[in-house]
Amino acid sequence: MSNFNENVAGQFSLGDTLGTTFNILMKRFIPLNLIVLIFQLPMLIWSVSSGLFTASVENPEIVLSTYSNQFVWIMIVSTILSFASAAAVVYGVFLDITGRDISIGECLSKSLSVLVPVILSGLLAYVIILLGTVLLVVPGIFAAICFFVVIPVVVVERPGIFASLGRSADLTKGNRWSILGLFLVIMLIAIVLGFISNFITIFFVGTSLNVIAIVISTVVQVITTTFFLIVGAVTYNNLRNSKEGVSSGEIAAVFD
Repeated sequence: MSNFNENVAGQFSLGDTLGTTFNILMKRFIPLNLIVLIFQLPMLIWSVSSGLFTASVENPEIVLSTYSNQFVWIMIVSTILSFASAAAVVYGVFLDITGRDISIGECLSKSLSVLVPVILSGLLAYVIILLGTVLLVVPGIFAAICFFVVIPVVVVERPGIFASLGRSADLTKGNRWSILGLFLVIMLIAIVLGFISNFITIFFVGTSLNVIAIVISTVVQVITTTFFLIVGAVTYNNLRNSKEGVSSGEIAAVFD
């Protein structure tokens, strides 16, 4: 049985999407955040052991020059882990739809099975968004809205790299103002949480209580990331409910 408040063949609702997102985040708080933490842990360990974490808080101006020779591989590893966590959380959300327990091992396995198309589709979307932003900003924002659900599309439907972008654009068509509002809300939440985290962290980093800074920063980053990923999955689900009249259970049936 679906755990979503479905709006099949109805209107996409920003409020319902946010409400469902918070509901899933609270109900599945431990497994979904643990999935994200698992994928963030390798870079966190390296960041702390190399001194990057402390440097980024105490003197961010020197970070790029000090770690420039490692920048490329940092970006590559971070990108792979980020997309892997995105795919795993999307799958976890659809396990929740069917009322099943979220198996961390199953989510990790699923993310690895779709990792290549997720990375390629995600990177292509990112490049288009970046180019649009560099050119005139507004085209970049428009592209970000069009490709807002590209990762869930890949995980659930696997239509191919270019087709995934087209499918995401098609699903968001007609609801882009609502998705823009959704995007602004989650960005505001991320900014507020980031500000609070940085404000607290700066008092502890570089001291004997440095571990507190690490814990606070990590917790905020993990929860924020998890929330953002759940929003994407729920948005995809709700768009298909409202535009195509497909129930959440029918969407999740592809994983049976």
